Amino acid sequence: MNLKRIFWLFVLLVFIGTAVPQAHAHAVPEFSSPAPNAVLGESPAQISIQFNEPVVPTFSQIRLLTQSGEEVDIGPLRALDLENRMIGVEVPPLPQGAYLVSWQVLSAVDGHTTSGTYSFGVGVAAMAVSNEATLSAQISVLDAVARWLTLTAVSLLMGLFTFRLLVWNPLWRKVEREAAELAVDVRLARLGMRLGMVALALLAMALVLIFINQNQNFDLISGENFGIWLSTRFGLMWLYRFLLTAVLLFLLLLFMNVTDDGQSGLSGWQWVAGFILASGLAYSVAMVSHSAALPENSAQAVLVDFAHVLAATMWVGGLLFLALALWLARSLAAEDRTWLYLSLILNFSGLAAMAVGLLAVSGVYLAWQHVGSWTRLVGTAYGLTLLLKLGIAAITILTAGVNLLYIKPRLNRAYEHPEAPESDTAVRRSRTIVSVELVAALLILLVTGFLTDMQRGVDAPLLADAPGQTVLTQQADDLTVEVMITPALVGSNTFEIKITDDMGHAAAVDEVSARFTYLEQSLGAADADAEPMAPGLFHLEGSYISLIGDWQMEVSVRRPDTFDTFAAYRLHAGIGGNIRPIDSGARPLERAAQFMTLTSTGGTGLLLVLFALGWGFVAVKAAKTEWQLIPLLAISLVAFWLGASQLINFFTIEYTPAKFATNPFLPDVESIALGQELFAENCVPCHGELGRGDGPTAVNLYPPPADFSSGHTATHPDGDLYYWILNGVPDTQMPPFADRISNEEAWHLVNYVRRLSVQTSAANP
Repeated sequence: MNLKRIFWLFVLLVFIGTAVPQAHAHAVPEFSSPAPNAVLGESPAQISIQFNEPVVPTFSQIRLLTQSGEEVDIGPLRALDLENRMIGVEVPPLPQGAYLVSWQVLSAVDGHTTSGTYSFGVGVAAMAVSNEATLSAQISVLDAVARWLTLTAVSLLMGLFTFRLLVWNPLWRKVEREAAELAVDVRLARLGMRLGMVALALLAMALVLIFINQNQNFDLISGENFGIWLSTRFGLMWLYRFLLTAVLLFLLLLFMNVTDDGQSGLSGWQWVAGFILASGLAYSVAMVSHSAALPENSAQAVLVDFAHVLAATMWVGGLLFLALALWLARSLAAEDRTWLYLSLILNFSGLAAMAVGLLAVSGVYLAWQHVGSWTRLVGTAYGLTLLLKLGIAAITILTAGVNLLYIKPRLNRAYEHPEAPESDTAVRRSRTIVSVELVAALLILLVTGFLTDMQRGVDAPLLADAPGQTVLTQQADDLTVEVMITPALVGSNTFEIKITDDMGHAAAVDEVSARFTYLEQSLGAADADAEPMAPGLFHLEGSYISLIGDWQMEVSVRRPDTFDTFAAYRLHAGIGGNIRPIDSGARPLERAAQFMTLTSTGGTGLLLVLFALGWGFVAVKAAKTEWQLIPLLAISLVAFWLGASQLINFFTIEYTPAKFATNPFLPDVESIALGQELFAENCVPCHGELGRGDGPTAVNLYPPPADFSSGHTATHPDGDLYYWILNGVPDTQMPPFADRISNEEAWHLVNYVRRLSVQTSAANP
């Protein structure tokens, strides 16, 4: 008993002594002085950078280089605030010129090193090679492997203690065991002890790899660096794991009194203590996770992350020990073996279902916090790695479903009829299914090890496509209008517009302008005039295609003594930034992300409702007792409530009848001509020939017809105009035209109304 009290006191001291406040992870600059790309009238007295979290000044640096690459001699780096979030250096008087700031900092939270550059100018523009601040947060293979080893070790330990406490021991409380079953119990315990020792060895390896990785950059062996490193969150968690590993080693040595009677050492306070210590290791994983990067509600996020890690390690570790128990039980008599298999699967199904349910709920929250959008889910390294993890998780859930819905009933029949020929088949298949599920779960740990070392999706840059060139050609009236876009990436581009006549010669053109319209949302349009470079050649430069998604570019050509000529193009800006013709096809993940972004709360709500219904079915099948069914159904009810709330918000606020309608017709010469005829037949009496709302019947209408020259159409997507043409506009004099024109004709009319808006706007002074 004295040994027990000493043990618990030591555990309490370990937990209290390593308690640390919340902070962030992956240091990212919030602002700097001078600012990126700033042009200063005089030399700055200092360079300062503020980060979103505390950094370690001793292991951080700021360098200043001239445009020729020569390093400027600056003062020592120092912290400019008490929290170590702002660091700075004094700068000597600088002559006119462009300068590059290079910085590198060590996160005081998770041990990640981030670096970046930006430029500024004194009296001149900043460096052309650095148009904006850059940030780098490279993956460290050693650190990723260490995180994987840590997760694997925690899973082994959580499986060891959880499986015995919640799955194995409850089987025998009201059962008189035979000698063979007692032997299986002892063999499972001894094998568990060996795996526990393997887990501690993995933890020790992870600690060594972390130290080696950090020592490569910061020389932790000599001087005071090691003490400074231990004062950081990451260093303190390293020490915390070291102490927990030592305590767990002491605890496992206590288990060595397992005897052949299968009773001594197989239950008692030591197993509860082991579970608490393994949970402490899971807590240390959450304390240096991405959840600490949140600027708000970091304590809540870390708590959810802790629940996520706890559920994952209980599930994976439990699967391993379930597989071991099934393998050891193969030596039992057929009837005893079938009963044990069935009982284990029943007991473990409830535990696994609660763990997977908690994983799903916490995973959605963490993905929302760390990925932030569907675009970043499919467009960043973090998001794609998360998708890989989810894909493997789907395999494990599928195999678990097969075990629950297919194997479990057959085991039940085999137990009731042991003489049936399919009894042995059901037993073998249950072992196979569990083995497949276990392999997939171990792969999840491997992917997670690298995922936790990556820069989270909300902070990471989108994976960029290589720069290139996109050429668009359109025949308009008697002209060929060719647009060459370089580098054909979202952001700043040059648009070379070449206009030739039927003979292929440069056309005589007075003015060329372009209009850019984003087709995904109602954001209006951007107009720009191109600069003449040579006969028939015009140049335009700017960030006119600035968002990922579908765009329409319309080139207006003005010539003497003739009507304006228009050439329209549809473009798709991919997640990687590549701008290409829309008919070239989008990547499947891009289209999925676009659709989910468009559906907004509707898509998310539908997924949650479907999950709630599916999970309710799983809960009824997986629960063995009422106390298991209640929390499982609670997960389903929470998901259903959240999903239903999202759907109600979508249909009452966001949804419009034409939200998902896309204009299938490009506003080319043929479409505009058809639209013009339809407009003359149906719209001129109210809207007038030029669409200014001054038709012969307009004077008697209230409210008056829309004036297309006022920019009215630019604030609405094509789908809205299409719907109003066919169904009318409520609370106005605009009638429905669905009985007069077809759906296809309505789209042509939309194209003409937009063209008419451009023409009348240009005609207005």
